[in-house]
Amino acid sequence: MSIRQRAIIGGAATLGVVGTSLGLFLSQAPEHGATALQIEDTAGILYAPDLEAAVDEMSFYEPTDVAVFTHRGGSEALIDDYALNDAALEHAKTTRPDWLSDNEQKWADDLFILGVDPEGRLVGTYFGENRKVSQDAQDDIQEAMKDDFRRGHWTEGSIAGVEAAAGQMNRPFARSGGGMFVGGAVSLATLTGAGGYLFAGTRRRNKSRAARAAGDRAMANVVRDYDETQVHANLIPEQSRYGGAMLERYADYTAAFRELTELGNQARSIPETSYDSSDSLSTLTRYQHAGEELDTLDDVIADTAALLNLDRAWPQAWERQIASLRQDLHGVDPLLSATLDEEVRGLDVAQPLREFASQSLVDLDQLRGDLDTGATTPDDALDAVRTMRDTLSGHLDTLAGAVARAYSDDESEQETMQDALRRERVRSEPTILSTTDHMWTWITIDSFHSGYTTGTQQVQASRSSSSSGSTSGYSSGGSFSGAGSSSRF
Repeated sequence: MSIRQRAIIGGAATLGVVGTSLGLFLSQAPEHGATALQIEDTAGILYAPDLEAAVDEMSFYEPTDVAVFTHRGGSEALIDDYALNDAALEHAKTTRPDWLSDNEQKWADDLFILGVDPEGRLVGTYFGENRKVSQDAQDDIQEAMKDDFRRGHWTEGSIAGVEAAAGQMNRPFARSGGGMFVGGAVSLATLTGAGGYLFAGTRRRNKSRAARAAGDRAMANVVRDYDETQVHANLIPEQSRYGGAMLERYADYTAAFRELTELGNQARSIPETSYDSSDSLSTLTRYQHAGEELDTLDDVIADTAALLNLDRAWPQAWERQIASLRQDLHGVDPLLSATLDEEVRGLDVAQPLREFASQSLVDLDQLRGDLDTGATTPDDALDAVRTMRDTLSGHLDTLAGAVARAYSDDESEQETMQDALRRERVRSEPTILSTTDHMWTWITIDSFHSGYTTGTQQVQASRSSSSSGSTSGYSSGGSFSGAGSSSRF
Protein backbone atom coordinates (compact mmCIF):
# COMPACT_ATOMS: atom_id res chain seq x y z
CA MET A 1 0.00 0.00 0.00
CA SER A 2 1.37 3.41 -0.92
CA ILE A 3 1.62 6.42 1.36
CA ARG A 4 -1.00 8.06 -0.83
CA GLN A 5 -3.40 5.18 -0.27
CA ARG A 6 -2.74 5.31 3.46
CA ALA A 7 -3.58 9.00 3.50
CA ILE A 8 -6.81 8.42 1.56
CA ILE A 9 -7.95 5.57 3.80
CA GLY A 10 -7.06 7.41 6.99
CA GLY A 11 -8.65 10.61 5.76
CA ALA A 12 -11.87 8.86 4.74
CA ALA A 13 -12.19 7.13 8.11
CA THR A 14 -11.48 10.34 9.96
CA LEU A 15 -13.88 12.44 7.89
CA GLY A 16 -16.63 10.01 8.66
CA VAL A 17 -16.26 10.72 12.38
CA VAL A 18 -14.66 14.12 12.70
CA GLY A 19 -16.54 16.08 10.04
CA THR A 20 -16.13 19.81 10.32
CA SER A 21 -13.61 19.59 13.18
CA LEU A 22 -11.23 17.58 11.02
CA GLY A 23 -11.45 20.10 8.22
CA LEU A 24 -10.26 22.80 10.59
CA PHE A 25 -7.54 20.54 11.96
CA LEU A 26 -6.16 19.69 8.52
CA SER A 27 -6.28 23.28 7.37
CA GLN A 28 -3.76 24.15 10.07
CA ALA A 29 -1.31 21.32 9.50
CA PRO A 30 2.41 22.12 9.57
CA GLU A 31 3.64 22.96 6.09
CA HIS A 32 6.91 24.84 6.49
CA GLY A 33 10.35 23.33 6.22
CA ALA A 34 13.28 24.29 8.42
CA THR A 35 14.72 27.49 6.99
CA ALA A 36 18.21 26.52 8.21
CA LEU A 37 19.97 23.73 10.07
CA GLN A 38 23.10 24.62 12.02
CA ILE A 39 25.05 21.71 13.52
CA GLU A 40 27.52 22.78 16.20
CA ASP A 41 28.85 19.32 17.12
CA THR A 42 31.64 20.33 19.48
CA ALA A 43 31.37 16.95 21.25
CA GLY A 44 31.87 15.03 17.99
CA ILE A 45 28.94 12.64 18.51
CA LEU A 46 26.61 13.32 15.58
CA TYR A 47 26.42 11.91 12.04
CA ALA A 48 25.50 15.05 10.16
CA PRO A 49 24.19 13.47 6.89
CA ASP A 50 21.47 11.50 8.70
CA LEU A 51 20.49 14.50 10.81
CA GLU A 52 20.35 16.80 7.80
CA ALA A 53 18.28 14.32 5.79
CA ALA A 54 15.80 13.83 8.62
CA VAL A 55 15.32 17.53 9.35
CA ASP A 56 14.90 18.20 5.64
CA GLU A 57 11.81 15.96 5.67
CA MET A 58 10.21 17.58 8.71
CA SER A 59 7.40 20.14 8.65
CA PHE A 60 6.97 23.06 11.05
CA TYR A 61 4.00 25.27 11.78
CA GLU A 62 6.10 28.35 11.07
CA PRO A 63 9.45 28.74 9.23
CA THR A 64 12.06 27.87 11.83
CA ASP A 65 15.85 27.95 12.08
CA VAL A 66 17.07 24.76 13.78
CA ALA A 67 20.37 24.52 15.63
CA VAL A 68 21.81 21.38 17.23
CA PHE A 69 24.56 22.02 19.77
CA THR A 70 26.61 19.32 21.49
CA HIS A 71 29.01 19.99 24.32
CA ARG A 72 31.19 17.89 26.62
CA GLY A 73 30.73 19.32 30.09
CA GLY A 74 33.00 16.83 31.87
CA SER A 75 32.52 15.66 35.43
CA GLU A 76 31.50 19.15 36.58
CA ALA A 77 28.33 18.94 34.52
CA LEU A 78 27.24 15.88 36.50
CA ILE A 79 26.60 18.06 39.54
CA ASP A 80 25.74 21.39 37.88
CA ASP A 81 22.16 21.39 36.64
CA TYR A 82 22.75 24.66 34.76
CA ALA A 83 25.87 23.43 32.95
CA LEU A 84 24.29 22.89 29.54
CA ASN A 85 22.19 26.08 29.71
CA ASP A 86 25.33 28.06 30.46
CA ALA A 87 27.36 26.26 27.78
CA ALA A 88 24.73 26.97 25.12
CA LEU A 89 24.61 30.65 26.06
CA GLU A 90 28.39 30.97 26.16
CA HIS A 91 28.71 29.27 22.77
CA ALA A 92 26.16 31.70 21.34
CA LYS A 93 28.00 34.70 22.74
CA THR A 94 31.43 33.61 21.52
CA THR A 95 30.68 31.69 18.33
CA ARG A 96 27.08 32.13 17.19
CA PRO A 97 25.89 35.69 17.97
CA ASP A 98 23.17 35.14 15.37
CA TRP A 99 21.47 32.92 17.95
CA LEU A 100 20.86 35.96 20.14
CA SER A 101 18.41 38.82 19.89
CA ASP A 102 19.66 42.27 19.00
CA ASN A 103 19.99 43.23 22.68
CA GLU A 104 21.48 39.79 23.51
CA GLN A 105 18.95 39.28 26.31
CA LYS A 106 16.95 36.54 24.61
CA TRP A 107 17.32 33.91 21.91
CA ALA A 108 16.78 35.14 18.37
CA ASP A 109 13.30 35.01 16.86
CA ASP A 110 12.41 32.01 14.62
CA LEU A 111 15.10 29.90 16.36
CA PHE A 112 15.00 26.49 18.06
CA ILE A 113 18.16 25.13 19.67
CA LEU A 114 18.54 21.53 20.78
CA GLY A 115 21.46 20.94 23.14
CA VAL A 116 23.00 17.74 24.51
CA ASP A 117 25.92 17.03 26.83
CA PRO A 118 26.88 13.34 26.60
CA GLU A 119 29.16 13.57 29.63
CA GLY A 120 26.88 15.57 31.90
CA ARG A 121 23.86 13.54 30.68
CA LEU A 122 21.98 16.77 30.01
CA VAL A 123 19.53 17.59 27.24
CA GLY A 124 18.29 21.11 26.62
CA THR A 125 15.74 22.93 24.47
CA TYR A 126 15.95 26.67 23.83
CA PHE A 127 13.55 28.90 21.90
CA GLY A 128 13.30 32.28 20.28
CA GLU A 129 10.52 34.37 21.81
CA ASN A 130 8.17 33.71 18.89
CA ARG A 131 8.82 29.96 19.08
CA LYS A 132 8.74 29.35 22.84
CA VAL A 133 6.48 26.71 24.31
CA SER A 134 5.24 25.89 27.81
CA GLN A 135 7.44 24.10 30.34
CA ASP A 136 5.29 20.98 30.01
CA ALA A 137 5.87 21.02 26.26
CA GLN A 138 9.61 21.45 26.81
CA ASP A 139 9.55 18.44 29.14
CA ASP A 140 7.74 16.40 26.47
CA ILE A 141 10.29 17.36 23.81
CA GLN A 142 13.18 16.42 26.08
CA GLU A 143 11.55 13.12 27.05
CA ALA A 144 11.24 12.23 23.35
CA MET A 145 15.05 12.11 23.13
CA LYS A 146 16.04 10.41 26.35
CA ASP A 147 15.62 6.75 25.43
CA ASP A 148 17.92 7.18 22.42
CA PHE A 149 20.41 9.26 24.39
CA ARG A 150 20.58 6.70 27.19
CA ARG A 151 21.64 4.14 24.59
CA GLY A 152 24.22 6.50 23.11
CA HIS A 153 22.20 7.01 19.90
CA TRP A 154 22.97 10.71 19.70
CA THR A 155 21.90 11.33 16.10
CA GLU A 156 18.64 9.41 16.44
CA GLY A 157 17.81 11.18 19.69
CA SER A 158 18.49 14.58 18.15
CA ILE A 159 16.20 13.75 15.23
CA ALA A 160 13.46 12.71 17.67
CA GLY A 161 13.92 15.97 19.58
CA VAL A 162 13.70 18.23 16.55
CA GLU A 163 10.68 16.30 15.33
CA ALA A 164 8.98 16.64 18.72
CA ALA A 165 9.75 20.38 18.82
CA ALA A 166 8.35 20.83 15.32
CA GLY A 167 5.09 19.39 16.58
CA GLN A 168 4.94 21.82 19.53
CA MET A 169 6.14 25.23 18.37
CA ASN A 170 3.39 27.60 17.20
CA ARG A 171 0.90 24.79 17.20
CA PRO A 172 -2.56 26.28 16.49
CA PHE A 173 -5.43 25.80 18.92
CA ALA A 174 -7.12 23.31 16.66
CA ARG A 175 -4.09 21.06 17.04
CA SER A 176 -3.54 21.70 20.73
CA GLY A 177 -4.87 19.51 23.51
CA GLY A 178 -7.69 21.94 24.21
CA GLY A 179 -8.64 22.21 20.56
CA MET A 180 -8.73 18.47 20.09
CA PHE A 181 -10.75 18.10 23.28
CA VAL A 182 -13.33 20.51 21.87
CA GLY A 183 -13.40 18.36 18.74
CA GLY A 184 -14.57 15.51 20.89
CA ALA A 185 -13.06 12.37 22.32
CA VAL A 186 -14.19 10.28 19.38
CA SER A 187 -12.75 12.73 16.88
CA LEU A 188 -9.46 12.76 18.75
CA ALA A 189 -9.25 9.00 18.86
CA THR A 190 -10.01 8.70 15.17
CA LEU A 191 -7.60 11.44 14.23
CA THR A 192 -4.82 9.98 16.32
CA GLY A 193 -5.33 6.59 14.74
CA ALA A 194 -5.28 8.02 11.22
CA GLY A 195 -2.24 10.17 11.94
CA GLY A 196 -0.37 7.26 13.48
CA TYR A 197 -1.27 5.12 10.51
CA LEU A 198 0.16 7.67 8.11
CA PHE A 199 3.21 8.48 10.23
CA ALA A 200 4.11 4.81 10.65
CA GLY A 201 3.85 4.27 6.92
CA THR A 202 6.00 7.32 6.14
CA ARG A 203 8.65 6.27 8.61
CA ARG A 204 8.75 2.71 7.25
CA ARG A 205 8.92 4.05 3.69
CA ASN A 206 11.97 6.17 4.50
CA LYS A 207 13.70 3.32 6.31
CA SER A 208 12.91 0.98 3.42
CA ARG A 209 14.46 3.36 0.90
CA ALA A 210 17.63 3.66 2.97
CA ALA A 211 17.87 -0.12 3.45
CA ARG A 212 17.38 -0.78 -0.27
CA ALA A 213 20.14 1.71 -1.21
CA ALA A 214 22.59 0.30 1.35
CA GLY A 215 21.77 -3.25 0.30
CA ASP A 216 22.34 -2.45 -3.37
CA ARG A 217 25.74 -0.93 -2.59
CA ALA A 218 26.82 -3.93 -0.56
CA MET A 219 25.44 -6.35 -3.14
CA ALA A 220 27.41 -4.64 -5.90
CA ASN A 221 30.62 -4.97 -3.88
CA VAL A 222 29.99 -8.64 -3.10
CA VAL A 223 29.21 -9.53 -6.73
CA ARG A 224 32.29 -7.64 -7.92
CA ASP A 225 34.55 -9.53 -5.48
CA TYR A 226 32.87 -12.95 -5.65
CA ASP A 227 35.24 -14.64 -8.09
CA GLU A 228 38.27 -13.18 -6.36
CA THR A 229 36.95 -14.35 -2.98
CA GLN A 230 36.65 -17.88 -4.39
CA VAL A 231 40.28 -17.73 -5.48
CA HIS A 232 41.31 -16.55 -2.01
CA ALA A 233 39.34 -19.37 -0.37
CA ASN A 234 41.06 -21.97 -2.57
CA LEU A 235 44.41 -20.66 -1.34
CA ILE A 236 43.60 -20.99 2.38
CA PRO A 237 45.54 -23.96 3.87
CA GLU A 238 43.01 -26.39 5.32
CA GLN A 239 45.54 -27.83 7.81
CA SER A 240 45.83 -24.43 9.52
CA ARG A 241 43.68 -24.06 12.63
CA TYR A 242 42.38 -20.71 11.49
CA GLY A 243 42.36 -21.77 7.86
CA GLY A 244 40.05 -24.69 8.60
CA ALA A 245 37.74 -22.48 10.62
CA MET A 246 37.69 -19.85 7.88
CA LEU A 247 36.90 -22.44 5.22
CA GLU A 248 33.83 -23.34 7.27
CA ARG A 249 32.87 -19.67 7.15
CA TYR A 250 33.50 -19.72 3.39
CA ALA A 251 30.94 -22.51 3.09
CA ASP A 252 28.56 -20.20 4.96
CA TYR A 253 29.61 -17.41 2.58
CA THR A 254 28.64 -19.35 -0.57
CA ALA A 255 25.30 -20.34 0.94
CA ALA A 256 24.73 -16.77 2.10
CA PHE A 257 25.61 -15.47 -1.36
CA ARG A 258 22.80 -17.54 -2.84
CA GLU A 259 20.46 -16.24 -0.16
CA LEU A 260 21.62 -12.69 -0.85
CA THR A 261 20.92 -13.15 -4.54
CA GLU A 262 17.41 -14.30 -3.71
CA LEU A 263 16.95 -11.43 -1.28
CA GLY A 264 18.15 -9.04 -3.99
CA ASN A 265 15.54 -10.40 -6.36
CA GLN A 266 12.88 -10.00 -3.69
CA ALA A 267 14.05 -6.45 -2.96
CA ARG A 268 13.87 -5.47 -6.61
CA SER A 269 10.42 -6.99 -6.94
CA ILE A 270 8.97 -4.77 -4.21
CA PRO A 271 7.35 -1.70 -5.75
CA GLU A 272 8.21 1.55 -4.04
CA THR A 273 4.54 2.11 -3.36
CA SER A 274 4.74 -0.82 -0.94
CA TYR A 275 7.76 0.45 0.98
CA ASP A 276 5.50 1.59 3.83
CA SER A 277 4.54 -1.97 4.79
CA SER A 278 6.25 -3.79 7.64
CA ASP A 279 6.85 -6.85 5.42
CA SER A 280 8.67 -4.72 2.84
CA LEU A 281 10.80 -3.05 5.49
CA SER A 282 11.66 -6.42 7.00
CA THR A 283 12.73 -7.85 3.63
CA LEU A 284 14.78 -4.80 2.66
CA THR A 285 16.45 -4.64 6.08
CA ARG A 286 17.43 -8.33 5.82
CA TYR A 287 18.78 -7.58 2.35
CA GLN A 288 20.89 -4.72 3.68
CA HIS A 289 22.27 -6.67 6.63
CA ALA A 290 23.02 -9.76 4.56
CA GLY A 291 24.86 -7.71 1.95
CA GLU A 292 26.90 -5.77 4.47
CA GLU A 293 27.86 -8.94 6.34
CA LEU A 294 29.10 -10.63 3.16
CA ASP A 295 30.87 -7.46 2.05
CA THR A 296 32.86 -7.60 5.29
CA LEU A 297 33.38 -11.38 5.21
CA ASP A 298 34.97 -11.46 1.76
CA ASP A 299 37.61 -8.98 2.94
CA VAL A 300 38.42 -11.18 5.94
CA ILE A 301 38.69 -14.25 3.69
CA ALA A 302 41.19 -12.37 1.55
CA ASP A 303 43.21 -11.41 4.64
CA THR A 304 43.18 -15.03 5.82
CA ALA A 305 44.63 -16.29 2.55
CA ALA A 306 47.28 -13.58 2.53
CA LEU A 307 48.38 -14.03 6.16
CA LEU A 308 48.33 -17.83 6.37
CA ASN A 309 50.32 -18.13 3.14
CA LEU A 310 52.56 -15.18 4.01
CA ASP A 311 52.18 -13.90 0.47
CA ARG A 312 53.22 -10.42 -0.57
CA ALA A 313 50.07 -8.84 0.95
CA TRP A 314 50.49 -10.43 4.38
CA PRO A 315 51.98 -7.40 6.18
CA GLN A 316 48.88 -5.33 5.44
CA ALA A 317 46.61 -8.24 6.42
CA TRP A 318 48.51 -8.63 9.69
CA GLU A 319 48.17 -4.95 10.54
CA ARG A 320 44.41 -5.19 10.10
CA GLN A 321 44.31 -8.07 12.61
CA ILE A 322 46.11 -6.11 15.32
CA ALA A 323 45.04 -2.53 14.61
CA SER A 324 42.26 -2.35 17.20
CA LEU A 325 44.36 -4.15 19.83
CA ARG A 326 47.30 -1.85 19.27
CA GLN A 327 44.99 1.16 19.56
CA ASP A 328 43.63 -0.14 22.86
CA LEU A 329 47.12 -0.81 24.24
CA HIS A 330 48.12 2.75 23.38
CA GLY A 331 44.92 3.93 25.06
CA VAL A 332 45.66 2.36 28.45
CA ASP A 333 47.83 5.16 29.81
CA PRO A 334 45.43 7.97 28.77
CA LEU A 335 42.59 6.00 30.37
CA LEU A 336 44.41 5.65 33.67
CA SER A 337 45.94 9.11 33.79
CA ALA A 338 43.28 11.35 32.26
CA THR A 339 39.96 9.69 31.41
CA LEU A 340 39.14 8.35 34.87
CA ASP A 341 38.17 10.90 37.50
CA GLU A 342 40.91 11.91 39.91
CA GLU A 343 39.36 10.07 42.85
CA VAL A 344 39.72 6.71 41.11
CA ARG A 345 43.16 7.17 39.60
CA GLY A 346 46.25 5.59 41.12
CA LEU A 347 44.57 2.29 42.03
CA ASP A 348 46.82 -0.68 42.79
CA VAL A 349 45.47 -2.60 39.81
CA ALA A 350 46.51 0.19 37.44
CA GLN A 351 50.23 -0.53 37.44
CA PRO A 352 49.96 -4.17 36.28
CA LEU A 353 47.68 -2.95 33.48
CA ARG A 354 50.21 -0.29 32.44
CA GLU A 355 53.04 -2.82 32.46
CA PHE A 356 51.02 -5.31 30.45
CA ALA A 357 50.12 -2.70 27.83
CA SER A 358 53.71 -1.56 27.48
CA GLN A 359 55.07 -5.09 27.15
CA SER A 360 52.32 -6.14 24.75
CA LEU A 361 53.19 -3.32 22.35
CA VAL A 362 56.74 -4.66 22.30
CA ASP A 363 55.42 -8.21 21.83
CA LEU A 364 53.30 -7.15 18.85
CA ASP A 365 56.38 -5.73 17.14
CA GLN A 366 58.25 -8.94 17.97
CA LEU A 367 55.48 -11.04 16.48
CA ARG A 368 55.69 -9.03 13.29
CA GLY A 369 59.41 -9.65 13.10
CA ASP A 370 59.02 -13.37 13.88
CA LEU A 371 56.48 -13.73 11.08
CA ASP A 372 58.90 -12.04 8.74
CA THR A 373 61.76 -14.38 9.64
CA GLY A 374 59.66 -17.52 9.99
CA ALA A 375 60.38 -17.84 13.71
CA THR A 376 56.64 -18.18 14.34
CA THR A 377 53.69 -19.37 12.29
CA PRO A 378 50.63 -17.29 11.41
CA ASP A 379 48.45 -19.60 13.53
CA ASP A 380 50.65 -19.12 16.59
CA ALA A 381 50.82 -15.38 16.00
CA LEU A 382 47.01 -15.18 15.89
CA ASP A 383 46.84 -17.26 19.07
CA ALA A 384 49.17 -14.78 20.72
CA VAL A 385 46.99 -11.85 19.62
CA ARG A 386 43.91 -13.53 21.07
CA THR A 387 45.72 -14.18 24.34
CA MET A 388 46.75 -10.52 24.53
CA ARG A 389 43.19 -9.39 23.87
CA ASP A 390 41.79 -11.76 26.52
CA THR A 391 44.42 -10.71 29.05
CA LEU A 392 43.72 -7.04 28.41
CA SER A 393 40.01 -7.72 28.94
CA GLY A 394 40.85 -9.45 32.22
CA HIS A 395 42.85 -6.47 33.43
CA LEU A 396 40.04 -4.09 32.46
CA ASP A 397 37.49 -6.29 34.21
CA THR A 398 39.60 -6.21 37.37
CA LEU A 399 39.92 -2.45 37.00
CA ALA A 400 36.13 -2.18 36.70
CA GLY A 401 35.65 -3.75 40.13
CA ALA A 402 38.36 -1.58 41.71
CA VAL A 403 36.94 1.60 40.15
CA ALA A 404 33.45 0.81 41.42
CA ARG A 405 34.71 0.26 44.96
CA ALA A 406 36.80 3.42 44.87
CA TYR A 407 33.96 5.51 43.47
CA SER A 408 31.42 4.65 46.13
CA ASP A 409 31.09 2.87 49.48
CA ASP A 410 27.46 2.09 48.78
CA GLU A 411 26.99 -1.50 47.60
CA SER A 412 24.08 -0.70 45.30
CA GLU A 413 26.06 2.11 43.67
CA GLN A 414 29.04 -0.22 43.29
CA GLU A 415 26.78 -2.75 41.58
CA THR A 416 25.44 -0.05 39.26
CA MET A 417 28.99 0.96 38.33
CA GLN A 418 30.19 -2.61 37.76
CA ASP A 419 27.14 -3.52 35.68
CA ALA A 420 27.71 -0.51 33.44
CA LEU A 421 31.44 -1.16 33.14
CA ARG A 422 31.07 -4.84 32.31
CA ARG A 423 28.02 -4.58 30.08
CA GLU A 424 29.84 -2.87 27.22
CA ARG A 425 31.58 -5.86 25.66
CA VAL A 426 32.48 -6.02 21.97
CA ARG A 427 31.34 -9.06 20.03
CA SER A 428 32.57 -8.61 16.47
CA GLU A 429 34.99 -6.78 14.23
CA PRO A 430 36.30 -7.54 10.72
CA THR A 431 39.24 -9.73 11.77
CA ILE A 432 40.17 -13.39 11.39
CA LEU A 433 39.85 -14.02 15.14
CA SER A 434 36.36 -12.61 15.55
CA THR A 435 35.09 -14.07 12.29
CA THR A 436 36.18 -17.62 13.15
CA ASP A 437 34.65 -17.42 16.66
CA HIS A 438 31.34 -15.59 16.80
CA MET A 439 30.91 -16.25 20.53
CA TRP A 440 34.14 -14.49 21.53
CA THR A 441 33.73 -11.14 23.33
CA TRP A 442 36.23 -8.70 24.79
CA ILE A 443 36.52 -5.28 26.40
CA THR A 444 38.02 -2.33 24.56
CA ILE A 445 39.23 0.97 25.97
CA ASP A 446 36.31 2.73 24.29
CA SER A 447 33.75 0.29 25.70
CA PHE A 448 35.30 0.61 29.18
CA HIS A 449 35.16 4.41 28.90
CA SER A 450 31.55 4.25 27.74
CA GLY A 451 30.65 1.97 30.64
CA TYR A 452 32.47 4.21 33.10
CA THR A 453 30.66 7.29 31.82
CA THR A 454 27.30 5.54 31.95
CA GLY A 455 27.94 4.15 35.43
CA THR A 456 29.02 7.45 36.97
CA GLN A 457 26.11 9.25 35.39
CA GLN A 458 23.63 6.66 36.66
CA VAL A 459 25.04 6.95 40.18
CA GLN A 460 24.99 10.75 40.07
CA ALA A 461 21.46 10.74 38.69
CA SER A 462 20.27 8.51 41.52
CA ARG A 463 21.88 10.84 44.05
CA SER A 464 20.35 13.98 42.62
CA SER A 465 16.81 14.74 43.71
CA SER A 466 16.45 17.06 40.74
CA SER A 467 17.67 14.58 38.17
CA SER A 468 14.22 13.99 36.70
CA GLY A 469 13.13 17.64 36.58
CA SER A 470 13.93 20.46 34.24
CA THR A 471 16.28 23.33 35.05
CA SER A 472 15.47 26.73 33.64
CA GLY A 473 17.65 29.81 33.61
CA TYR A 474 21.34 30.48 33.31
CA SER A 475 23.53 30.49 36.41
CA SER A 476 26.02 32.86 34.81
CA GLY A 477 23.73 34.49 32.30
CA GLY A 478 23.42 37.88 33.95
CA SER A 479 20.24 39.50 32.75
CA PHE A 480 19.74 36.95 29.99
CA SER A 481 16.14 35.69 30.02
CA GLY A 482 15.83 33.51 26.94
CA ALA A 483 13.23 30.76 26.91
CA GLY A 484 14.44 27.23 27.51
CA SER A 485 15.40 24.53 29.99
CA SER A 486 17.41 21.36 30.40
CA SER A 487 17.03 18.05 32.19
CA ARG A 488 19.01 14.86 32.77
CA PHE A 489 18.67 11.54 31.00
